[in-house]
Amino acid sequence: MRRVRIDGAYMLHAFPVVVGPSMPVQLSGQVIGATLTFAIAVNDTVAKQVVSLGPGTVTLGKDPSMGPCPVCRIPGMTHALLIKPSRRK
Repeated sequence: MRRVRIDGAYMLHAFPVVVGPSMPVQLSGQVIGATLTFAIAVNDTVAKQVVSLGPGTVTLGKDPSMGPCPVCRIPGMTHALLIKPSRRK
């Protein structure tokens, strides 16, 4: 097992708009085999609070599984309802 801790910066992007200032963050986690389990702490300097995100898990060689965008999603809608195939005539 190997522990990981990385300091960085976070800024919310709701493409194409950048929302708010850059905020300090810390990613911490552990690597076991090919799997990284991690959590992120965002120091929200505007709201004067620390916001925890995670835990998340990624595995080397395996495609990530991500949910819908939290900014774009419509309450009560599922992924299948939001994406409809185009029909060409």
